[in-house]
Amino acid sequence: MTTNSTEDWVIATRQGAVFNIHLNRGESRNPLGGGMVPAMSAALHDATQSPEVRVILFTAAGPAFSAGGNLGNIHDRLSEPMGTDGRDPVAAGNRQYGEFLTQLVHCPKVTVASVQGAAMGGGAGLACAVDISIGSPVAKFGFPEVTIGLVPGQILPFVAARLGLQTARRLVLTGERIDAKEAHRIGLLDYLADSPETLPEKTQEVLRHLIAAAPNASVVTKRMLSCVPLAPLAGNADLPTYLDAASHWFASQMRTEAVEGVTASRDKRAASWNPTQA
Repeated sequence: MTTNSTEDWVIATRQGAVFNIHLNRGESRNPLGGGMVPAMSAALHDATQSPEVRVILFTAAGPAFSAGGNLGNIHDRLSEPMGTDGRDPVAAGNRQYGEFLTQLVHCPKVTVASVQGAAMGGGAGLACAVDISIGSPVAKFGFPEVTIGLVPGQILPFVAARLGLQTARRLVLTGERIDAKEAHRIGLLDYLADSPETLPEKTQEVLRHLIAAAPNASVVTKRMLSCVPLAPLAGNADLPTYLDAASHWFASQMRTEAVEGVTASRDKRAASWNPTQA
């Protein structure tokens, strides 16, 4: 099912339980400016609202995943008048991407990025904000903002959440570019394909694992992950509250999807929610 034309900023399609948001400005390295972020946000909203969708996959056209923010029109952006509320229009435009990334991390569906090429600045931020990132060995990553006099304003919390504060500190302060092997080592990529040609195959392999999971169990597990108290756990006042809530989530699943899941496992068949069951 295709929901956008090839002239649009993104092409949104659904195949079974997987909703694909395909960045569609490959000729300009999929910049996160103009209509790209609103288009991504609208597609993500549609995917989140669809009961048939269980996994949301981000891909991109062209040799680059995303070069990040569009700075080619910097002088035009600087000439925009202040808003009637006195707010800087540059700040308002920058904040829009942070709103999208917040929408993304709050999405109850599993989110995946399949990164075929360079992901810089906001593009690397997107790879950090999804649940699972898969990369081609030719993909490159970097946060070059400080090298051109900017700062990683909206993406920094999402980068630090994935990589840890010290690794994020190193990358954003140096502007260092890293290859896919290093990105995999530090956890920016969860999976690394053997070759550019096998990236789609690797992506499909991961997707098969994700859609084999029970739909509500995935949603509840994501909710639990967002509530997990951080280390050190000894003496952490939030730990008992989390464990109490987790016990009720566990019991609810035991009384619903687990009945089918355990029965299917005992019968050595795929569960009813797994497409391989057919």
